[in-house]
Amino acid sequence: MTPQMFAERCAAAAADLALIYAGEPEEKMLAALSQTRRNLAAELTETFGAEAAAMFADRFVAAIVGRRRQLLLN
Repeated sequence: MTPQMFAERCAAAAADLALIYAGEPEEKMLAALSQTRRNLAAELTETFGAEAAAMFADRFVAAIVGRRRQLLLN
């Protein structure tokens, strides 16, 4: 998988997750995404190193939260 394909799949996954969380209370979403962030960072650490993995996981979660907010405003 190329880096571009990986980025596209991550963007699509973030958009899908935002749709799932659109109907959920924010507190529930944030709790679930906190666990997602930890799991994702742990999974990516071996490949990318701890710092890059943590940054990627943070950005992924931020993309989900941002897309959810866009959906709720429309």
